[in-house]
Amino acid sequence: MAENENVVLPPKYYLDYFNYLLDFVKDKYKHILNEGEWRFLRKYYALSEDSQCLFIRFTNRRGAFFKTEGLYYEELAAIPELLDELLEKEFAEPLSEIHTDRVPELLHLCTKADLLKIAPESVKKSWSKQEISLLLREQLEPEEIIEGIDQLFSLIKVNFEYETAFLRFLFFGNRYMDMTEFVVRDLGFVQYFQHDDDKLVARFDTRKDAEDKWMLTDQADLFESLKKTAEPEEIYDWFDTFHDSLRELSEVAKPSLERLKLKVGRHLEREQRLELAVEVYKTCVLPQAKERRVRCLTKLKNFEEALELCEDMITNSTNADEHFFAKDFADRMLRNKNRRKKLTTEKLHEAEKITVPKVYRGQVELGTIEHYLAEGKFAMFSENHLWRGIFGLIFWDIIFDPALVAFHHPFQRRPSDLHLPDFYEKRKEIIHGHLDGFEDTDDLLLLMRNNFVKHEGIANPFVIWMEGIWEGILLATKFIGLEKLKPILIHISKDIAENSRGFPDLFVWDQEGYEFIEVKSPTDNLSNRQLFWLGYFEENDINARVLRVFFED
Repeated sequence: MAENENVVLPPKYYLDYFNYLLDFVKDKYKHILNEGEWRFLRKYYALSEDSQCLFIRFTNRRGAFFKTEGLYYEELAAIPELLDELLEKEFAEPLSEIHTDRVPELLHLCTKADLLKIAPESVKKSWSKQEISLLLREQLEPEEIIEGIDQLFSLIKVNFEYETAFLRFLFFGNRYMDMTEFVVRDLGFVQYFQHDDDKLVARFDTRKDAEDKWMLTDQADLFESLKKTAEPEEIYDWFDTFHDSLRELSEVAKPSLERLKLKVGRHLEREQRLELAVEVYKTCVLPQAKERRVRCLTKLKNFEEALELCEDMITNSTNADEHFFAKDFADRMLRNKNRRKKLTTEKLHEAEKITVPKVYRGQVELGTIEHYLAEGKFAMFSENHLWRGIFGLIFWDIIFDPALVAFHHPFQRRPSDLHLPDFYEKRKEIIHGHLDGFEDTDDLLLLMRNNFVKHEGIANPFVIWMEGIWEGILLATKFIGLEKLKPILIHISKDIAENSRGFPDLFVWDQEGYEFIEVKSPTDNLSNRQLFWLGYFEENDINARVLRVFFED
């Protein structure tokens, strides 16, 4: 990006970032910090500036162990003296036998040549580093490995691992973002919507909120490790014990728990432990869990329970995927009513058919666009991004309103409740009032255009700032009109994750009118979500249809 070429960060940019993070956390979370975190802060502020810098350099890198020989940072002088200060003030410690539980990490830090120097004579040079590491752990005691590594080079372990990680976690509200967010922003690669810091609110109201969310992240990481080594029965036992131990889990942590349940169930299902998968799915409230449970029950030939669950899904579901799946599955697979075609298949077989050159195999939408251009029409890719763009531009101020207590740090691309039922419930009156405030479609387009110009380039969950996107949004909005758009926008807002997908692939128009086209090649199938939107558009007089595209011989 040309605008970034002349951006030069100051030599100690990372110190400014880290100190900003600490000040932010002290301001927003002073009521939940414990004595260990306050002790870290007091000791950190007592360090010299350059020692602070070296400590931050360490914490911004992976791992807790570092080789001290050859350390060099251009902005830091006298690094040996800085290391001494960090050791003296307990920000680092020498490698010792107390680190026996970190042997895998220490071995990873070594090169293959390093490992060969401490390995038994039976090790062959042709072995891989991983093979040598496994042999060392099998044949040597942890203390022997540490002693051997200590003779190769000088290592230190950086302390306050938990404190620094937890403070970052409080700042970002998660454990996958890190300090590179600051760099990406200041180099101009990402523009974030800017809130005043005093309008940002804590992600966690209580210590328990934060610790529960942290705990769920730990359990998710543990599950990823167990998948690689543990048998399905062991994984189920772990999950069952863990799940039974939960008491009054904080609301902020519950979505993470439900996602973990679904992952555990899917793993057990793939391992063909269907009975165990069913037990896990029973505990999960996500719509996908019911579908997976029906499929498992059917494979287990427990048709009666599967049919009962399908009927519950048909009656009570507000999710299109869940509803259409249950209806099709109950009719075709369980009741076996003459093996009726799936609703999605019926819709597909009713569609008009066209043929495009075989060069468009693998690019069927592009071939369809060329087909319409040859007919004198205009066509563009639309799919979800056009509709999400309309939604984002109309509701921009509501989405980014800090008064709704959903923005917690300066690097958020979306409100924290965007994919929760709370999003609509908290904003219901504002959303309806906003839509009712427009006099006509032109009034709506004026707001959308102003928001597009004002916020262009800012990272957000809806509008993709791609060439031609505004023209597509403008034309689609004009053709559809304010009154027909209102119910679509309200439906999307009720469940952003589910209801903002499944829209037709193409937007096609000319002077006579418009169509939204769902393009399907000979091997493609309609999804339940696509079927929902096609049916909705048909019922509400919005031009949309399926088009089956075949290829010339």
